[in-house]
Amino acid sequence: MDTLLRVKNLTKVFKVKRGLFRKKPFYALRNVSLEVRKGEILGVVGESGSGKTTLGKVILRLERPTSGEVTFEGRDIFSMGKEYTRMVSVVFQDPRNSLNPRMKVKEIVEEPLLVHGERNRRERVIQAIRRVMLEPELAERKPDDLSGGQRQRVAIARAIVLRPKLIVADEPTASLDVSVQWEILKLFMSLKEEGIAFIFITHDIRVIEKIADRVTVIYGGMVMELGPKGEVLREPLHPYTRFLLSNVPVKHPRERRGTEFEEVEYEIPEEGCPFAPRCPDYREECSFRVRRSEVNGRVVYCNLY
Repeated sequence: MDTLLRVKNLTKVFKVKRGLFRKKPFYALRNVSLEVRKGEILGVVGESGSGKTTLGKVILRLERPTSGEVTFEGRDIFSMGKEYTRMVSVVFQDPRNSLNPRMKVKEIVEEPLLVHGERNRRERVIQAIRRVMLEPELAERKPDDLSGGQRQRVAIARAIVLRPKLIVADEPTASLDVSVQWEILKLFMSLKEEGIAFIFITHDIRVIEKIADRVTVIYGGMVMELGPKGEVLREPLHPYTRFLLSNVPVKHPRERRGTEFEEVEYEIPEEGCPFAPRCPDYREECSFRVRRSEVNGRVVYCNLY
């Protein structure tokens, strides 16, 4: 399968205040490397603060990397012009915040077409609204007149109206009721069948299980493990992946498994493996380096391999 987007050795450092006159570097991303293939859903999963959203922002050019590169079809995304936003779109977490409450649905969906000077806008807006399973009559309404699921479908219609090749979906079901989440996931999967690739960012590994082809597990700004969804979830290699799976909510209390990790806050170390302070398989070398290994076609950053 052809590579659509490639992230190579991506690092993003922010300066955060430490005292009145001092600033300290905070590594939001550390040497992240991954690729998105044409027509696939790549899941990016990890806890809050793991670097998932920062990764999405760099790919969307909302943040510039400190080092490393991101290429789209072989071209550096920061050297591309407006054509990049035609091919790469986004669906944010909360449509209540991402949709302009003063605009009608048809105006919201039409906006990308106006930015790119497209013709036949009215027809394409209605096509996009229908494609996300909304009634065309809703085009005259405003976001506050819609349900949460309908608002997210409007956001998806806006994302697909330019017929992009890649959509970055950042926690797109997190603000929705459970009954609505599955309908939105099915919509994403049907769009994939039309050839659109997705980077699906979430903290919920259950969502990854339903929707992704491959999964990248990220923690402390670093990739822990990357591989086909079934293999990663069935036989996780990294202790952090096992931790995530051990803490998935269960349907019945008797199915609960004890966790090996204390429920306390851990500071991310500046060197070595970010998961080291929480890891039951910690080794001394984990404090200053992490090895990259390939195990049966999967990539894992861990000194156990």
